[in-house]
Amino acid sequence: MNPYIELLRPNVCLLTVLGIVVGALVAGTATITPLFASAVIAAFIICGAGDAINDYFDRSIDKINAPHRPIPSGRVTSQSTLAYFIVLSVVGITLAWFVSTAFLAIAVFNWLVAAVYPWKAKKIPIVKNVFVAYLAASSFLAAGFISGLTIPPTLIFLVTISFIVTLGREIVKDIEDIKGDLKAGVKTLPTLIGEKPAKVIAYILLAIACVALLLPLYFQLFSFYYLAGAISAIVVCAFSATRNAHKAQKMLKVAMYLAILGFMIGALVK
Repeated sequence: MNPYIELLRPNVCLLTVLGIVVGALVAGTATITPLFASAVIAAFIICGAGDAINDYFDRSIDKINAPHRPIPSGRVTSQSTLAYFIVLSVVGITLAWFVSTAFLAIAVFNWLVAAVYPWKAKKIPIVKNVFVAYLAASSFLAAGFISGLTIPPTLIFLVTISFIVTLGREIVKDIEDIKGDLKAGVKTLPTLIGEKPAKVIAYILLAIACVALLLPLYFQLFSFYYLAGAISAIVVCAFSATRNAHKAQKMLKVAMYLAILGFMIGALVK
């Protein structure tokens, strides 16, 4: 793969695009127009800029943990990566400017969060998890900013659930990495309070998210068909509690996709 494409982490950027599309379906802002296309492309590029600057700040760590990445493998220089980040940032924010003032505001804010995360926040326990959870949820939220401010209750539920599930999953991922983090002296919630207490906190968050998944139906925001994804997500989430951290965090990712499917069905099938 071309190293500059690899720096973007296309799979992560495509998830951001999926968030925009699903969020737009839920918010009712999904349209086949140049405006919507600009929002989607801007989200992809700004996400890619965040991934590139993450590789720039992680270049020393990646020499040990991921020597195949573009910078440690010598396929691109750190200076080129920094320049690439600047170009991506300018292009992404310029495209966001054409969408709406509100969309530009959240695009700039997300760009700042993505830049600060690898520079400072990544080293702070819990704060780094909150940053990642926000960035994951914000792709759905941004869809409500495409044509001004369109944030219906259904979108608020989707954003909230995404944030809580991602936060819980990030803690589970830290549990998975606890042995290596302890050896390296990396501070995470599990290394600070222990594996079991951290798991309790993670699954309290996930339990809250599971309850929240039922609220859109309780408030009659969606049709009964919404449950197809919501119940499946709850079952997978509950079952993940019986698995080790490695399998659990993968199952939680599946649960999130199932929840997103539920929101899509709820938005499309009345």
